[in-house]
Amino acid sequence: MNDSTITLSLPGSIRFTRLASLTASKTAELFLSSMKVSKGTDDFRHAFELSVSEAFTNAARYALPSSHPQPVTISFRFEEKQLTVSVTDSNPAFTIESPVPDIENYPEGGYGLLLIRSLMDTVSCRRENNTNTITMSKQPEIL
Repeated sequence: MNDSTITLSLPGSIRFTRLASLTASKTAELFLSSMKVSKGTDDFRHAFELSVSEAFTNAARYALPSSHPQPVTISFRFEEKQLTVSVTDSNPAFTIESPVPDIENYPEGGYGLLLIRSLMDTVSCRRENNTNTITMSKQPEIL
């Protein structure tokens, strides 16, 4: 199953967040199974579930007001030693290259990108053709 891609397109609405996160969890499970990994699977699966949930929530929350939410595309790529997920939306540009916030004085909410960066091995963001893509990768711990 290596070097396979699974793509899901959902309306950019908060009500689809659970579907996005469950898909991430099951895809991580499928990846681990294909790699014959049995240790640390819950942590790996949870990292993907939570990271996709946060990225999707950000895409839905910061979308331009519309009666028809713009699609958010989630692509999972099975690579040789890691699972990579990309979340793409057509919202206004943003950056993840912000300084680490002062947790003591940080407002409620707004921890999504910080959480994603702490859970995943690599996180990058790019703006191209009026779309934002946040790409996150993680390798199972035993590899």
